[in-house]
Amino acid sequence: MWIWLSHKLKPSTEGYRGKKSLVIKQTSSINEGDSSNSINFSMNNHLGTHVDAPYHFLNDEASVSDYKASDWVFNSPVLIEKSLSAGELLTPEKFKSSLSKVEDADIIIIKTGFEKFRGTKTYWESSPGFSSGLCELLMEKCKSIKAIGFDSISLSSLKHREEGRRAHKLFLLNDIRIFEDLKLSGIKPPSSFQTVISLPLIIDGCDGGPCTIIAKIN
Repeated sequence: MWIWLSHKLKPSTEGYRGKKSLVIKQTSSINEGDSSNSINFSMNNHLGTHVDAPYHFLNDEASVSDYKASDWVFNSPVLIEKSLSAGELLTPEKFKSSLSKVEDADIIIIKTGFEKFRGTKTYWESSPGFSSGLCELLMEKCKSIKAIGFDSISLSSLKHREEGRRAHKLFLLNDIRIFEDLKLSGIKPPSSFQTVISLPLIIDGCDGGPCTIIAKIN
């Protein structure tokens, strides 16, 4: 069965630090006598379900448009459940019990459960974060990793911004792309992923962008 891992984008969608940036303007309307329906929209490229490419934090590294089409298909995805509370950091110590499950993964998707707060101030103001030490652990134990994804608004928690910057830079410097604000609430144990396909908006030289992500699950 194929499912969505992307949230719908709406003008009400809040990004990092609670910022709303999607603006939609109807430019033609059949109901108003035009021959077709059409819109213009503008938004921050890190709104909703999106990817951070290395260029987001590292000026000389890859942008979204530098990757091949096949780089956005993950054939060895692993889903890990690690419930995190408000402002909590996912550290190596908290992840070690799951290491045997991710040794051959090309993308690790972490279900924190924090998605339940999406649409509230808590989701962006008190989101959990991911430590730079976690990246070091995954690089050591999971040689095939190409990406990480999760159901919170950012790798960086507002409660731990400096650690969030270190974590971003370490993941991206090692060409581990970061998928933020995934839709994972409908996935229940013992479900597992077979394939994950992420199709970002390909804007030349862009540091990241919104993604349409689907997954085939057991």
